[in-house]
Amino acid sequence: MTRGQVLRYALAFALRRSRKIIRGLKQELTEDERYAVADHVVWQLKERGDPWRLDEEAPTVKPPST
Repeated sequence: MTRGQVLRYALAFALRRSRKIIRGLKQELTEDERYAVADHVVWQLKERGDPWRLDEEAPTVKPPST
C-alpha cells in the first residue's frame, strides 16, 4: 500500500461525518462521494510536486511486542 493510498483511506474515513463540519450540507456524503473527494485531494497533492512521496510504499507498523 502506498502513502497516497493510506492518505486516501484516511481522508475518506474522516469525511464520514462531513455534514456536521460543512455548514449547509443537507445530508452526509455517500461512500463514492467521500472517495471521489479523497482521490481528488491525493491527485492535487501529487500535482504540486509530491514532496510527500505519495507513490512510495507506506511504512508498516508493527504491533508492540509483549
